[in-house]
Amino acid sequence: MTLSPEPSALRRFAARLLLPLTFAIWGVVCAVPMWAKNARYCFWHYDMGIYTQALARLSFQDPNPWLSARQVFIFNDHFDPVLWLARPLVMGLTPSQAAVVAECLAVLLSTAPILWLHHRKLLDRGATFLLCALLLLNSGVQSAMAYPVHPTTWAVFPWTLLAVAYCLRRPGWMLFALALLFSCKEEFPFAGVMLAGGLAWRGERRAALAVGVLTVAWLAFVFAGRPALMGPVVDYGGRLLPKPGQPLTAFLSERLTPRHLSNAGSMLLIFVPLALWAWREKWRPDAVWLSVLLPMLGIRFLGMAWRDHYGAPLLAAAAMVPLPLLLKRRPPVWVLAGTALLLLTTNESVLRRTWRAMAEPESFPAYCPDTPQRLASVGQGVKTLLENPEGRVLLSGNLVAPLAARDEIYAVDGPQPPGTLRYAWVLVEKPGGNTIPTSPERMEELIARWRKAPDTRILIDDAHVFFAQGDFSLETGGAMSAGGEAVSEPR
Repeated sequence: MTLSPEPSALRRFAARLLLPLTFAIWGVVCAVPMWAKNARYCFWHYDMGIYTQALARLSFQDPNPWLSARQVFIFNDHFDPVLWLARPLVMGLTPSQAAVVAECLAVLLSTAPILWLHHRKLLDRGATFLLCALLLLNSGVQSAMAYPVHPTTWAVFPWTLLAVAYCLRRPGWMLFALALLFSCKEEFPFAGVMLAGGLAWRGERRAALAVGVLTVAWLAFVFAGRPALMGPVVDYGGRLLPKPGQPLTAFLSERLTPRHLSNAGSMLLIFVPLALWAWREKWRPDAVWLSVLLPMLGIRFLGMAWRDHYGAPLLAAAAMVPLPLLLKRRPPVWVLAGTALLLLTTNESVLRRTWRAMAEPESFPAYCPDTPQRLASVGQGVKTLLENPEGRVLLSGNLVAPLAARDEIYAVDGPQPPGTLRYAWVLVEKPGGNTIPTSPERMEELIARWRKAPDTRILIDDAHVFFAQGDFSLETGGAMSAGGEAVSEPR
């Protein structure tokens, strides 16, 4: 490895400080708020409730559990068997806590291959800090952890492991990383197609064959074997194509609106200092690795999905583009400072909301205030329903996750067929609390109807919560129909 001259003592001291500071900042702005907001019932059913219920119900006796609140078998939706690796966490934590810990661990583990390179003295402290900061503090990870939980976010670790294995020419590690990556979502095997082609083009036929066999086998199972064995699966591919009768120009212009271009541009802005440095060094990125990013880029462009868990794996893979350069050269101070500044400015809105949520918990976010009365009422309702597991329960969307261990849970205005189910219990927050996605007016109307229903036994009816036992129904109407806006958005 050819390195530039030894850094000064001041730079070495700063580098020693910056690396632990990066992890501390991530903990303060991501992990702690995520844990606190989960305790305050801030996260709605999509996607926190879905994957919390999956973790709670996944077992060897029921390896493809039915999710009542989502109205789907978990692996007939996305195919993300990586959930099995997080399942042991449920043995020591509540399902929602296990989901939060799994997401935090996955993001933290994305830095493990980089720290290993540093431990082996293949990366200096500055380069290690730079890559860890890009992985932990990019806007994709920040927004994904602000709206958890999704195995797509967990793909950040296999992406970095794959990049290191690829750079060091470790075929065994590469296959392991690919298998782990594929298990996070059915979109990722398309990266394997590009990698196999790139390896073959470069003359590494044995590695290309191994990657190709794994990729083809995985794709064959996901898109042919899975429907044959498990029944109909949710088709997300249609969202990447024009609607029937929609002109191609209209389809493309919809994806090239300033809002979507701004989302993509703000994500990629953090790489400008690295790109300028690479240009000055006359260094060219690896063409094969760039080709591996193309399927992710295409899916996000066509699906108009750049933020939240969609952005996290894309930015993790993109952060690994300069890895070969960083293995040979120490990044200049201006690259480190410029990247740190851009990470701060591109995350300004997320950081501002996080600061307010921690500094003003009793008023922000307004839909899940950290007030003793609200938390006591919600907590009492959750406790009662866990102790009484019989009968269907209708819930505010944010209460699916804390009750994931219970059978027959449904969200108000969720995807269940409207008007066909009867519910023995209702536990909802009132307007002023977390009623998302139901409008306050509709929630008030529903509560008034349930309160007057025959045989209703009201257990809690205070300023924050309506909790009752009886015989209730949920009819159509309001801000969302069953399977409405949130369901139709790409996840």
